Amino acid sequence: MKYISQRYLFLLMVFVFPSLLSSESQIRFITENDGYGGFADHYYTNGARLEFNTTAEEGNWNRAIFGGWNSIFATTNDDTKYLMGFSLGQEFYTPTNISKADISFGDRPYASRVYAGNSLTTWTENTAVTTELELGMIGPSVGGKTAQKNFHNYIGSPIPQGWDTQIPDSYSVGLRTDIRKFHHRFFGTQYNLNVGNIHVDASFGMIFRLGNVDRRPGPGSSVLQPGQPILKDSEKGYWYFYVNPGVTVKGHDATIQGAMGSDRKFTNGSRDSQFSDVDGFLQNPTVEGGYQELLYRRLVEDNGRNSFERFIIFNEFLVKNSNNPNDIGLNYLLFNNIFNGAEQVERGLQSFLINNLAGQWDNLTDRDKAVAIYSLFRPQGGRIPPLIRYYSYEILSQYILDPTQRILFLDLLRQNIDFTERKTYVADVKRAVGFIRAGFVSVSDNGFLFSINYNFTTIDFESARGFPQNHQWIGFQLGKVF
Repeated sequence: MKYISQRYLFLLMVFVFPSLLSSESQIRFITENDGYGGFADHYYTNGARLEFNTTAEEGNWNRAIFGGWNSIFATTNDDTKYLMGFSLGQEFYTPTNISKADISFGDRPYASRVYAGNSLTTWTENTAVTTELELGMIGPSVGGKTAQKNFHNYIGSPIPQGWDTQIPDSYSVGLRTDIRKFHHRFFGTQYNLNVGNIHVDASFGMIFRLGNVDRRPGPGSSVLQPGQPILKDSEKGYWYFYVNPGVTVKGHDATIQGAMGSDRKFTNGSRDSQFSDVDGFLQNPTVEGGYQELLYRRLVEDNGRNSFERFIIFNEFLVKNSNNPNDIGLNYLLFNNIFNGAEQVERGLQSFLINNLAGQWDNLTDRDKAVAIYSLFRPQGGRIPPLIRYYSYEILSQYILDPTQRILFLDLLRQNIDFTERKTYVADVKRAVGFIRAGFVSVSDNGFLFSINYNFTTIDFESARGFPQNHQWIGFQLGKVF
């Protein structure tokens, strides 16, 4: 299943679905992005969803499958309305620093997924229940790498470098139920339940509203929890402002933890056991060794915003007082390849490094030159090859280790590269996640929907120190009842 761009979703909405419409049909489009509000580009970075809904008459197969389940949460009567729906959706996730080609340990993994859904909404005077079955895919086949790279090229933003490390391919199946009940026209409660091999979680929230609205539930607001479609009485519009605080309890999230049952993954802890205890591995249990271990841990704690600080530690720890003859140009590239996630070198820094390397070029070996040239001008959007990473370690280790230590060090490196190349980095899920949504919703008397929605959430994974502990984004909805 290939990536479905927002442009194609819009074309489907405009040219395909109207041919299917009856007097009781509607379409809705949701788009959200952290860039819409000028917020930081990380974590849940983009989502889009397109829906087509129409009346589900008695005997409709959707009602036969989901109707009984929905009726548990809504008291139905002769005035109850039923809408069957079809949807297409996508979600993209990135770590804090998209300039790094390597894994940012302790950060959120890259992930992308798409799905198609089939739903039934049961709507009473003050309650709306939507149950949706979705089938889709998570992983590189979705096309998240190409999509975000092209979009960032178009808007002139930095090209994301780390999509090659994303959660691997897996087919997905999920069942979602969203319940919204209004006890007063200005106050309601919301419940959301997800089960499947992508998301297993449950949410509870309260909805406070103010505006020209009765007790009917309004449409949902987010791609992550789309809720109900456009709910409207004939020739009667409404509008309101809302605030929706709540909490989500997570059991599993494949966009963080990888597919259920897969053993082709490793966590931050697994990486620590492989390669962080260098002094212990080299059997150097001295006071100085303990101090070096402390510095090393500071060196590898990359939170995406402390490259300069860690480069200073790199120079103090691994360059100063060694017989390293290289100037800052090559040493920075070694640091970047080994300890800084192979971050894309910005143009200004690139010019400085080129000038610095030019002054020592004749003294460099062919291996040093190959590492320098590739590191400065490597293709955008992918990992550095294992051979370049290995050469970087080899150049550095020859100046800081004796021959015996160097053999052990490089053997450990080979084990670590083999370990990480065959598996995908994942993180641990955070069990409790708080959120607050706010916005404006308008449904006109002829059934035109417009809304703008602000989303704030605490992070949903166990992060390393120094990473942002919350995220914000803006979403928009457009829709029409026909």
